[in-house]
Amino acid sequence: MKRLGCIAVLLLLLLTGCERKPEATAPRELFQLDDGATADGVRTGDRPEQFIDAYRNYTIQVAYNDQESDYVVMDIDKIPYSENISTMIANFFVDGEPVSEEALCEENKIKPAQLYALLSSSAYLREHSVVYRYLRFSWTDGAISRIQSDELNYNETYETPQLR
Repeated sequence: MKRLGCIAVLLLLLLTGCERKPEATAPRELFQLDDGATADGVRTGDRPEQFIDAYRNYTIQVAYNDQESDYVVMDIDKIPYSENISTMIANFFVDGEPVSEEALCEENKIKPAQLYALLSSSAYLREHSVVYRYLRFSWTDGAISRIQSDELNYNETYETPQLR
C-alpha cells in the first residue's frame, strides 16, 4: 500500500511538471495583421472564447477605456470582457530577438524600475536595436471591436534625437 502511495505521488509530480507555463515572449509573427485578422486568426467581432484559445499562453495586459487606467497584467480567464476595455500583448525585441522584461533586467543586472532608463539610453541604443511591438484589442459589449498592431522603435525615438 505504501508503494502504491509513492507511485501516486511520483505520477502527480510528473504530471504537474508537464503543465505548460505562459510564455513571457511573443514571436514577431504574432504582431502581424493580415486583412484585419491576427496571425492566429482572431478578428473584429470575435468573442472571448476565440481570444482565449489563441492567446492563453501569452501575458495579457488590460486597461479600462472609460476611466484613466494603466495596463496591468491580468489572468486571461479573469478579464472582464463585457466591460469597455483594451487588452494588449506586448514584447520587446532586442537585436531582432524577442526578450522578456525579466530577462532584460537579469542580463543587465538592473531592477525592473530601471528598465525604461536602460532601454532609452543612448549608450545602450548604440550597441543594440530595440523595438517594442504590441497587439491591442479593443472590447465593446463582449466582442472585439478593433485590433491594432504597432511598434515603437527605441533607436529612432530615443537615440536619433540625441545625435542631432
